[in-house]
Amino acid sequence: EKMASPMKQTLEEEFSTDAPEYLLDPITFHLFRKPVVAPSGETYDLATLQRTKNDPTTREQLPQDLSTLPVNRALKRQVDTYIQKKLEEVATNTDKDLRKALACLRLALGRTDDSCLNGTRAILQSLQRVGPEGVQSLSPKEQLDLDLVLQRLGEGPLGEALLPNLDRTKRPPPPSLLPPGEQTPLSAATTPAA
Repeated sequence: EKMASPMKQTLEEEFSTDAPEYLLDPITFHLFRKPVVAPSGETYDLATLQRTKNDPTTREQLPQDLSTLPVNRALKRQVDTYIQKKLEEVATNTDKDLRKALACLRLALGRTDDSCLNGTRAILQSLQRVGPEGVQSLSPKEQLDLDLVLQRLGEGPLGEALLPNLDRTKRPPPPSLLPPGEQTPLSAATTPAA
């Protein structure tokens, strides 16, 4: 089974390898993060167009303000569904590939939308099933990383339960990703209505 590479920067990169081609940006071959329709009518990831400055199909200059390009919402929903499915697969196999689960949780921190909320919850639940004994297979650095990720997700108590012997006194807690004043951990949050 393929292990997650630390070089991956987004869930889109992590899950691009076996994704259907229509879900991939035709320039980077990564899953679309924000698919937008260029003036030629072709869809590209916004980040790709920000780098090229020209429509890759026609070579015409793109508008100064790329936020005016329409988002391909149907394609975005398909990518989000695919990522959700892949996260749930990772959760199912957490006991076999704890490092991939950790990598996916780390990558999920960079998301600003709710597309991976249920998959992230499933990974958190699978970590509870793996328990402290299973987490001991991680290196000390990976254990510290897991604890930091869990704290940033508002899951500090889960980190303390999984890693009871971890020395947390020598470092300040990382900033939470939860909005100010919100104390609900991710695993207890409710999924927003569609």
